[in-house]
Amino acid sequence: MAFTTSACFGGGGGSTTPTSTTSPASRGPGCQFIVASEAKRETIPIINQSVFLDNAGAVPTVCYDEITFTFAPGADGDLPPAYTVQYVPLNAPGVVNSATASLTGVKAVLEVVMHPAAESNAGSLTYKGNLRLALQPMNHTLIVEYLSSLPQPSPDPNQSQVVWLIGLDQKRPFTTDAANGPPRVSVLVMN
Repeated sequence: MAFTTSACFGGGGGSTTPTSTTSPASRGPGCQFIVASEAKRETIPIINQSVFLDNAGAVPTVCYDEITFTFAPGADGDLPPAYTVQYVPLNAPGVVNSATASLTGVKAVLEVVMHPAAESNAGSLTYKGNLRLALQPMNHTLIVEYLSSLPQPSPDPNQSQVVWLIGLDQKRPFTTDAANGPPRVSVLVMN
């Protein structure tokens, strides 16, 4: 039997100290104890070889919108990739030509960069899902879009990255969570 915790300790860290947030929409049990902020969240790589994206999904909860990216275990085992999650301007490279920037109501964009990670393994596509996730009625998330047009930093497949954009109705505090079994990275946008 395995137990999993979800972002109660802020996940991922960042360059500034996150603060706790509470709003009338987050009156669920324990919502006020989730540490979140608008600050960049970033982890360092603990794996040396790419993991391969195989699923992405988004669900609303009483405390937050949860967007999760799931990977097939890689050569380094069952560990998730490193990530950077941060707000970027609507006119940032890659964002400006995306559906996210042009969707009515999008006022803020979270960029999620995961590395080393890829959507295909030896030419075989591992992620066969939608480039834009079909969303249930969410609290603040309007669109979650795979961004394949951002240049990769290196031709080395172990330096590859997977980039997604999360379009929101406004800038909101968020936190992150990474776990194994299967390897995954989650972004939690607070209500």
